[in-house]
Amino acid sequence: MKRIIYLFWIASFALFISSCNKDEASLVNEDGLTQEIVNLVPDSILNEIKSLGMPIYGGENPPNIENSYIASPFVLKASNREYDQIGYTYSDYYVKFYNQDNSKLTISMNYANGPETGEGMGSYIVGKDNKFTVFVEVNAETEDGSKAKMVHIISGEWTADGIKDFYFANFMLDNFGNPTGYWIENGQGRIVYDSDGFSEVTDLIKSVKESDLTGAGAK
Repeated sequence: MKRIIYLFWIASFALFISSCNKDEASLVNEDGLTQEIVNLVPDSILNEIKSLGMPIYGGENPPNIENSYIASPFVLKASNREYDQIGYTYSDYYVKFYNQDNSKLTISMNYANGPETGEGMGSYIVGKDNKFTVFVEVNAETEDGSKAKMVHIISGEWTADGIKDFYFANFMLDNFGNPTGYWIENGQGRIVYDSDGFSEVTDLIKSVKESDLTGAGAK
């Protein structure tokens, strides 16, 4: 009788461990993305982003990237816009990451890019080792008050001094009629990267008003 009870206890414990492992694995799908990311970025947009050369690092163990960074020179890598000029340099991209929670794979962010500033409304992070990808729905606004809603995706490799191989994608969800003519059209998007390969930690997060360059959301 004692042997039966002992075997039952062992089987129950093994089932408990298996259940825990299954729950942990369910944070991400087979592509290493959370359900929230899948809901935010449809397969059609994600496939287009990948086809344009955007690296995506899935996984449920991303590094802690909380800090502020500057991507400069911020250069166009690829685009789905017919008249974009590959190699064009945009205004420096400032981004601040905070409130990272790896138990939920969530993070907060805000950014400044030339006349554009914005805040993430629903931001998610995935990755493993030191590589990561952040997916965020952004409410953005220019200095003259023109508003837009975009998806920003940022990938790279975290280091203590900054981010290696910083890649950025933005796709327009809604330019709200684009009354000032600043924004790209709905459904359009770009891949931009830090062309020197390293985005330093910075204590600045601001709009670069002295620059004549546009932000990456500009038409």
